[in-house]
Amino acid sequence: MITAEDMDWHPSDPAQQNWAETLVCVFSVPEAGILGNAYVLARPNVGAAISSVVVHGGFATRVHEIDFADPQVHMPAPEKFSDFTLPSGLSLHVDDAPRDFSVRYESNAPGACRLDLRFEAIHEPYDTHDTAHNPLMVTDAHGAPDTGLGDVWNNGHMDAVGHVTGTLELRGETYQVDCYDGMDRSWGARAEVGQAGAAWIHVTLGPDYALHVGMALRIDDDGTVVYDSLRFGYVVEHGEMVGLTSATVTAARIDMVAVSNHIVATDANGKTHEFRGTAVGGYPWHQFSPAYVCYQSLMRYERDGVVGHAEHGDIFGLEYLGRRMSAAGRRAAGR
Repeated sequence: MITAEDMDWHPSDPAQQNWAETLVCVFSVPEAGILGNAYVLARPNVGAAISSVVVHGGFATRVHEIDFADPQVHMPAPEKFSDFTLPSGLSLHVDDAPRDFSVRYESNAPGACRLDLRFEAIHEPYDTHDTAHNPLMVTDAHGAPDTGLGDVWNNGHMDAVGHVTGTLELRGETYQVDCYDGMDRSWGARAEVGQAGAAWIHVTLGPDYALHVGMALRIDDDGTVVYDSLRFGYVVEHGEMVGLTSATVTAARIDMVAVSNHIVATDANGKTHEFRGTAVGGYPWHQFSPAYVCYQSLMRYERDGVVGHAEHGDIFGLEYLGRRMSAAGRRAAGR
C-alpha cells in the first residue's frame, strides 16, 4: 500500500550505492501536439541526482529535431525528495502526499522553457507490489517481487493518473496545460544496464476514466516490436481502481515512434476495455537516462463522444537495442 511517506526518501543501506529514487510527471497540450516530461532520478547514498525536462510538438524521429531538451547529471541530491529545487531549475513540492504535487522549472538558457504545473491524482495511487492492486504480482525464488521487467520495475513502484494543470512557456510561446496523464514514482536498487524493454501506456478520458498497462517488450529478428505480455496495470472508473488480469497491445510506427495503437485489456471483474489510439505527436526521449531511450507518443482516444489524450511510451535499454539491432549484435547472434 502506498502511503504519504513514499513521497520521500526510503530506508536503504548507505553502502548500497546504486539505490535510486525517481519521479516523472507527464504533461501535454493536445491541440498543439505537445508532449512533455519532467523527470528526476536521485541516488541519495552517493549524493547525486539527474534531472531531465523534454518538450516537443508534432513528430520527430531524431534527437536534434526535438523542440527542447535539458538533461543534467551530477547534481547534488536534495535533502528531501518531497520538497526540493535542483541547480537545473527543476523544483518539486508535494502538496498532499502521496496524491498531489507541484512541479516548476525554468531553464538556465533564458527564454527556452518554463513550467508551472500541478498534478492532482484522480484515484488512490497504484502499488505494483500490492496484490490487492495487482492480480498478476508474483515473487521470485527468494520471495522478492518480480515483475519480469528487471530491477528498474521490480522494486518499489507507484503509479497514478491525475489532472495536470498550469502553464508551459516554450521558446517565446505560452500554452495552457489542462490534461490527464500518468506519473510514476520508484525506489530501490537499480543497476541501469539497459538490457530489457518495457511499455508504459495510459488511456485517459477526462476525470472519470483511465487505463494503464505495463507490458514487456521484445524485438523480433525482423525488427518488429512485440508487446509480449502484461506485467501490471489497472483501470479507474469514477474513482474506483481495479487491477488488470490480461492485455494485448499492437502498434504501427514510423521508425521506432508509435503512430497508432490498439489496446484490449480485461480487468479483475471480467470487464473488457478496448481502445484504438492515433498519435498527434511523438519523439525519442533519450535524455532521461544514459542507459535507455523512450519512444513516446501522445495518443488520441475517443469513446462515446468523449476524447482524451495520453502518453504511449516504449522504453528500451540501449544495450538491448545494440544486441538486437546493431551490426555487431546481429553478427554475434548469427543473423
